[in-house]
Amino acid sequence: MDIRDKVVVVTGGASGIGKALAARFVAEGAAHVAIADVNAEGVVAAAAELGGIGEVLDVSDPGELEKFIDHVEAKAGPIDLFCSNAGIGTGMGIDASDEAWATIWGVN
Repeated sequence: MDIRDKVVVVTGGASGIGKALAARFVAEGAAHVAIADVNAEGVVAAAAELGGIGEVLDVSDPGELEKFIDHVEAKAGPIDLFCSNAGIGTGMGIDASDEAWATIWGVN
């Protein structure tokens, strides 16, 4: 996909793979890159470094996610690529509690 002049969202973009994806999209000429993460300090720093929108977002909350999408589209236009990179691992095995599995499912 040609990213040039596209509006791109990266969840889990404050660090690691998500930040690397956002940086690559910027390097490829995206018109706008919006970064979302639960890490408030990290998402602000990543957005400032890369020149995009940075917002704290819990992707497991559909209402928060909808507001974020509305905000990005109001500011930058329709989203061309939504990179759902946010993910968690608990280090727990199959014996994890139902609550832990629900949290993992909600984010991943």
